[in-house]
Amino acid sequence: MLNVRQSDRCDDVSVRRPDATARIEESDVALAIESLRGPSFTKRFANSRGNAATPEWNTPGGQPMHEHVRDQMYEFKGEVRTVQVPNLRGGVFQRFSANTLVTVAQHHLYDRTGPTARDLLHVYGPDKNNVKDWRQYYRYAWKDKGPNGIIYSDDAQIIREGKLACNSYAYSGQSSFALAGSGLFFIPEYGDAHISIRPYVQWLTSASFTGTESTLASATAYLGIYVESWARSGGGYNLDKDHFIKVWSQDTDGYMTHVSNEGSATVGDGLATDVFAVSSRKYAIYVYAYLETSAAPQQGKNELRFVTLDIDATVPYTVIEEKLA
Repeated sequence: MLNVRQSDRCDDVSVRRPDATARIEESDVALAIESLRGPSFTKRFANSRGNAATPEWNTPGGQPMHEHVRDQMYEFKGEVRTVQVPNLRGGVFQRFSANTLVTVAQHHLYDRTGPTARDLLHVYGPDKNNVKDWRQYYRYAWKDKGPNGIIYSDDAQIIREGKLACNSYAYSGQSSFALAGSGLFFIPEYGDAHISIRPYVQWLTSASFTGTESTLASATAYLGIYVESWARSGGGYNLDKDHFIKVWSQDTDGYMTHVSNEGSATVGDGLATDVFAVSSRKYAIYVYAYLETSAAPQQGKNELRFVTLDIDATVPYTVIEEKLA
């Protein structure tokens, strides 16, 4: 068998670099603010042009009615604010005042202290300098393969470069697979939380098919997110989520197109998932590339189908965002 691995990227594709000339000036800030005043945004606002005039009635004591009503509300709100009712949600306070029913909710400006937005947003990436900090970098690699699988990436490449490269192939009457992925750890530190897991994966696939059309063959590439958890003491294993998307697929039953393909996958492509994480557990999150190949049994004595599929992927970063429960 001749198996030729495609290079990391085609030579004629230049490496993308940051634009050193990019700037945001104060004039850009002014332009953005001025644009918000335009009709594109403001046309959906409540139409107040036809408002009725504020009533000019007075109370028996001579106070304008609109001031009286507003004062009643503010007075009652002040009284309610002093009432300490922990975690009151959905309830209201009511009282009659001068034959007027006043209804308010316990409300105050959000003054909760605790984690900042930065505390709740976690960005993981390749551990280029081998720091082994589980809060920032990929910390483990896992690879698996079938009888006709080849893993190109070693553990160091997966952890320190985020590189996931493998191959799966099959002859007539065979199926196989190959899988490579990078893993990271997460532990909720501010209490139970809904966590959103959003990796960004760049991928390149290349497939080859040989044999006659009478013997079917197929090849498929997936990207996925696998989440497991344990109690902090080490027991109580649970599989929390296995979410995956198909990024490339081809079979010989139809016209062969895009046998070599490339792209990137993230939230908009479906490569994202949510998990409810509890503070008493620790989570292992694994971002992976998975290949499957299959060929139907041989039909004739001199007929042999062969299919092979490579993927060369990188995971430059994975974002985990907490939403506290």
